[in-house]
Amino acid sequence: MLVAVIAVCAFVAHTATAAAAPQSARQSQTRMQTHDDLLLQVDKQAPGFGGMFIDPDGRLAVYMLDISRLTATRAAIESVFGSSHVPAAGIRAVQGQYSISQLKPWTERAGRLLATPGVTIVDLDERRNRVVIGIDRANRAQDVLRELTSLRVPRNAVLIEVVAPVKPVNR
Repeated sequence: MLVAVIAVCAFVAHTATAAAAPQSARQSQTRMQTHDDLLLQVDKQAPGFGGMFIDPDGRLAVYMLDISRLTATRAAIESVFGSSHVPAAGIRAVQGQYSISQLKPWTERAGRLLATPGVTIVDLDERRNRVVIGIDRANRAQDVLRELTSLRVPRNAVLIEVVAPVKPVNR
């Protein structure tokens, strides 16, 4: 259920972003951009950007490798997502360990694990500045760790959690 909620939130965020994007930007897109693609655009404009989320105080918490670059990173977020993406409560810097330009390819490589029995999800988790791999049972973690090494995904960049498989909603 949590994964379904995350997927819906990402779709809603993307839909709102696409509607707010200038017409010329929408016309130049040849495929539907994912939320992760948009995050990567922010990282290209503000290198070292590692993701963002709304914190419990209602502020936009932004992971950055260099927290002194908050002004430039805010400008990049507003350029890609629109100024309405920054809540009235403001924005704050959070020291990150990884940039989106690191996390996205690791997430894509780790996506191959979805063919491994017991792996339920692979996600770039911008709220935690990590790649998250869901498994159906804790005893599968060692198998996943072995595979990560062969996929050249750094162990410290990954969180492995027990997560139930996503079930389709019947209508």
